[in-house]
Amino acid sequence: MLKEDFRFSLFDFALSLSEAVDAISPALGNHQKRATYIAWDIGKEIGLSIEQRRKLFFAGLLHDIGGLSLKEMLDLLNFDEDSSYNKHAELGYLLFKDFKAISEEANIIRYHHVPWDYGAGREKNGESIPIESHILHLADRISVLIDYKIEVLGQVGGIVEKIKGLSGKVFVPEFVDGFVKLSSREYLWLDVVSSNLDDELNKIHNLPLAFFDIESIRSLTKIFSRIVDFRSSFTATHSSGVSTCAVELAKLAGFSEKECATMKIAGYLHDLGKLAVPKEILEKPAKLSMEEFN
Repeated sequence: MLKEDFRFSLFDFALSLSEAVDAISPALGNHQKRATYIAWDIGKEIGLSIEQRRKLFFAGLLHDIGGLSLKEMLDLLNFDEDSSYNKHAELGYLLFKDFKAISEEANIIRYHHVPWDYGAGREKNGESIPIESHILHLADRISVLIDYKIEVLGQVGGIVEKIKGLSGKVFVPEFVDGFVKLSSREYLWLDVVSSNLDDELNKIHNLPLAFFDIESIRSLTKIFSRIVDFRSSFTATHSSGVSTCAVELAKLAGFSEKECATMKIAGYLHDLGKLAVPKEILEKPAKLSMEEFN
């Protein structure tokens, strides 16, 4: 059994996946990263521990990973609540729940669209909802209220009033109060709309490189392959099949155990670029238009 550990940044991995999903449409505009930055600052403002904020950080980067179609992803940018939001949240949870390194983040993702409902939102179906889910919900909705095509500071008053009007009904009042205090700091808004947002995220997470054994990496990349393959019914098990075939061919060619393990991971990830292609194009039964082809 291959025992060698590999060192890599879980932050870079999550950031890459987040970017790939948001690349489905320019309209998404790095929404997951923006919501993550806002959630981190709200968490800091209300006194969350660094460990809680780190969980919130990774959940934020991946919170919309369960959105499979372009329409579904664009619907997420509509501010008004809808029960259909829970579908993508539940799928995101199912995709990540078995990966030990981010299993707690999976639970945060699962409930990130549950309204507070004057305290009834403390639990759902008999299960306690993490407070990080409610913070992420608030940050997510703040992010979609920003019009990124126009100057941001002039929008702050309207956004704050909209959020305050839903305190208690949709959002946890204490978290809304924290956001209201935070909203007076111009850096928050300027960072969120900045082209250097990646640099700001890299500064705040402050996580060292993590060590993962080959089995953990295989487990993580298998999750990513499911995310890719679930986007189309035509490719439901495609990446797993390619991965298995590639490993068997590598063995026949005399590859080492490490090379075969690497081949398996490459097989899982070989279609990762499909995340940036809308499901409507992947599954179109007719010839693509020139615009779709481009």
